[in-house]
Amino acid sequence: MRTWGAIFIVVLLTALGAEALHAQGSTSGQGNNAPLRAPSTLAEPEPLGDIFDDPGGYEQPQPVQTSPSGGDLLLREQSGSRTDIPNAVPPITTQGLLPFGSQIFTNSGLVDRSVGVNPDYRIAQGDRIAVRMWGARTFDGILVVDIQGNIFLPEIGPVKVEGVTNAQLAQRVRSSVASVFTDNVKVYTNLLGTQPLGVFVTGSVPFPGRYPGSKDDSVLYYLARAGGIDLDSGSFRNIRVVRRGATVATIDLYKFLKDGEMPPVRFSDNDSIVVGSQMPTVAISGDVRSEYRYEFDPGRSTGGELIALAQPRPSASHALIRGIRAGKQFNTYVPLSQMTAYKPIDGDSITVEADRESETIVVTVDGNDMGPSAFAVPRATRLGAVAQLVEIDPTLADIDSIYLRRQSVALRQQQAIDRALYELQRSVLTDSSISSTESAMRVQEAALVERFVSQVRTVRPEGRVVLAGNDWREMLLEDGDEIVIPKKSDVVVISGEVKLPQTVLWQSRRSVRAYIEDAGGVSNRGDAGRILVMRSDGSVHDGGEPIRQGDHIMVLPAANQKTFAVFRDIVEVVFRVALAAAVVLDAN
Repeated sequence: MRTWGAIFIVVLLTALGAEALHAQGSTSGQGNNAPLRAPSTLAEPEPLGDIFDDPGGYEQPQPVQTSPSGGDLLLREQSGSRTDIPNAVPPITTQGLLPFGSQIFTNSGLVDRSVGVNPDYRIAQGDRIAVRMWGARTFDGILVVDIQGNIFLPEIGPVKVEGVTNAQLAQRVRSSVASVFTDNVKVYTNLLGTQPLGVFVTGSVPFPGRYPGSKDDSVLYYLARAGGIDLDSGSFRNIRVVRRGATVATIDLYKFLKDGEMPPVRFSDNDSIVVGSQMPTVAISGDVRSEYRYEFDPGRSTGGELIALAQPRPSASHALIRGIRAGKQFNTYVPLSQMTAYKPIDGDSITVEADRESETIVVTVDGNDMGPSAFAVPRATRLGAVAQLVEIDPTLADIDSIYLRRQSVALRQQQAIDRALYELQRSVLTDSSISSTESAMRVQEAALVERFVSQVRTVRPEGRVVLAGNDWREMLLEDGDEIVIPKKSDVVVISGEVKLPQTVLWQSRRSVRAYIEDAGGVSNRGDAGRILVMRSDGSVHDGGEPIRQGDHIMVLPAANQKTFAVFRDIVEVVFRVALAAAVVLDAN
């Protein structure tokens, strides 16, 4: 178990590993450092547009290759039972989109009821009003608005208050009292509460029923009490308020979400809110701000209206439309400008994509202390053209170790690591046992492998591209590339399975073995025959070449017969991954 630390160090090497570009033959006759110029010899920069022979000669991007889709990988043991492999390479799955409007009821507790006593509230039958009179005549009582919309004051008679706002209530009662008692009578009124009522909520809702509320509670409040709108069968665009068999209001929640439009509805007891069946829908995803399923009117809605609801991002340019036409699969790819002519069909799926390539790419420089750190250059720009614009201090910059960081390379390195880990897990979890003792060992091996895998998955490759050879000036740059110019170093790092990992001063003509002896020699867990040397430019060799300034010497662990057999597999897998990440590619 003590070999875990050294193994993890090698995995870090894997993350920092690079794909090297080996340029064979030089057409320029210049060395690696020729295009990089010190300020004292810096000439006027050439316009980049005059440098390129073929500005548009770049290859079209190829589709990304993915692993086959499907469910979780299940491997059968000889006993017939199945074993799940955690952290295996995940399959690609398509998640169903929620209907547009469902976000209203995500937190139904926020859809609160009206307090019913605001200044604009209109008095209705059943409301309770406290009335106090003092002076020449006195009265103190709580009056209920009757079925005719009146309250009855002794010695005054009925006072019509139905439909009067809460703010106007005191003045209405005061004027009625003044018509009888013209002198020295003061009046005070207070709306104590509204008459509760019940509203039926039915149709495509999860919990239809009759729910208590008030006249001024919103439709959203009653819908939230019923669990919102059914996501699979309910319509967010066809909601009716029915009173005694007649529709008094029709509500489209799309208008509420888009423009804040909500028809004013004052409920009566036993009103019904009916949620209609879901209209035809189109699923819109991709480069949009609102990925949902959108309902539409087949006779009136256009693709342009639906795309506008989804709010495409500024980079969006095209739409991939999938569906069924005449019983057959239908696919088409059109610019967004043509979506106004598209007539949606129920069940269509639209994926909005950014398929508009920029005319320029951005390349950054790390280590360019004496000039700009970013360059916007035309597509198909080659590294040599940008290198001519980079100003360096030759006393500090290690020109021979220049390299690139590239996002596409980092992705391939991550896929290689994931595949190696997957194969390791499969080999452990599918190995059969012929005795209880061996079975117990397999359980321990599996636990150790899972710990190892969880540690490795925290490592992220940096996508280093080693520029080996003289023709790297002809290398095409990609958007987001980072040119790294390391600083010169006078030390050598020794780590891995050595007795005392440390950093020592570089000395000319010293061998790898001599540097390892400076670190106390190979430990009893190390393998003296497995030594990797990583240079500042990311290239890796086995120690057969002279050690340079800034090199990193790593001694790999040995897997002896006393350790679990799986340790030998771990070392082999990590060793292969480390070498694969530093493989030299042919520029031709």
